[in-house]
Amino acid sequence: MTCRLRLFAILMTVPIAYGQSTCPIRHLSVFDADIAELTEERTLDLHAGSNAVEWRSLVPQAFPGTLRVTADQAEIVRQSITLEGPEVRGQKTPVLRLVAQNNGPDGPHKVRVDYLAPKLSWKADYSVVLGTAGKSGTPEEMVLDGWVSVKNETGTDVCADAVDLIAGDVQLVNGGGSGPRDYVVNAQAFHTAGAAVPEAGTGAQISEMSVFSRVGLGRNILLAANAWMERFPLIQRLRLPLEQRNVFENDAGTQTLGRGGFTLLPRGLEVRLVSRNSSAAVLPAGTVTVYSPEKDGPQVVGQDRIPLTAPGSDLSISQGRSNTLQGTRRVIDRLQVADTENRYKLVTRVEVTIENRGSDAATAFVREGVENFGKGDWMVTQSSHASHRLGERSMEFKLAVPAKDRVRLQYTVETR
Repeated sequence: MTCRLRLFAILMTVPIAYGQSTCPIRHLSVFDADIAELTEERTLDLHAGSNAVEWRSLVPQAFPGTLRVTADQAEIVRQSITLEGPEVRGQKTPVLRLVAQNNGPDGPHKVRVDYLAPKLSWKADYSVVLGTAGKSGTPEEMVLDGWVSVKNETGTDVCADAVDLIAGDVQLVNGGGSGPRDYVVNAQAFHTAGAAVPEAGTGAQISEMSVFSRVGLGRNILLAANAWMERFPLIQRLRLPLEQRNVFENDAGTQTLGRGGFTLLPRGLEVRLVSRNSSAAVLPAGTVTVYSPEKDGPQVVGQDRIPLTAPGSDLSISQGRSNTLQGTRRVIDRLQVADTENRYKLVTRVEVTIENRGSDAATAFVREGVENFGKGDWMVTQSSHASHRLGERSMEFKLAVPAKDRVRLQYTVETR
């Protein structure tokens, strides 16, 4: 039995053009988990029968178990991987040798190699410049800028015809093999259809699939090995309406009591800047730096992290706790009493006091958790202020607090 090996190509030495691109990587998808998917494509003249191909453009430390090789109108009958490529950071790079069986006539065929590799990562970060104070005494507008930063620690330049960043809850196992689940993108997952490779241009484009969002950076992007980090614009100068909310949020059993349970210890209300993502793009999770508009230029007044935020969803940025608005909470009664419909029901009475030490009136949003009891059915039977449900076991009260004054909220909730 004889085997004809009629073609031998060293692919790194032959520049292949796709449109105006000479990048060896056709598509690069970088996960927020120090790992990336790389797709390389070449057009080769394959003779009829067996052809030997040598592929020397794999990045260092590529995961061999994730290699997926396909060829148009040809079969890949063997793959061999050796560590005999150029040395990068004290380690030889992998070389892939293929045997492709062309059962048709001689001619050009596209060959694609797709695999996972480590040492490529990304993150999003944002800056918010607050507008000047409006009639309410607080900023009513903000300007949002967003950037994505890509880090290449492979030790070699990575050039791709198209670059995508993946945000979402994607399961990837250690080393691209069968080890324990190790790489997880921690972001909010949501369902919407369609994913597309972005067209050429500046600024990122974002599309979504079932468990992740795809941030398209553009085409013909070089990630140099000697660059500490590369940054690309996500959104620029997006003006959004802004509402400042003072939030006092508590679990069902929270008591702001001091030592011995006799002294109530006030806690500053959390100051949140609330807006809505009015852009057509998903905002990936990231760090937000907040600037106030000062005479000599914006000054940093805080930082926070935001989750992945879909178009039309609320965007909430915490600035810390207020010095002027403070609250206390105590559970007055918690009793299990006989019930006609069930064996028992839980009756809880709560008192919340909000004190405003400032010179301006303020609005406080009191968010209260409801204890899980019985079947979980609950209702407010008595309250000094109106309430509305926020979720399965939470509710909110909106309190107007005059300057230099305090407001007391009392309510009773029954749970069956």
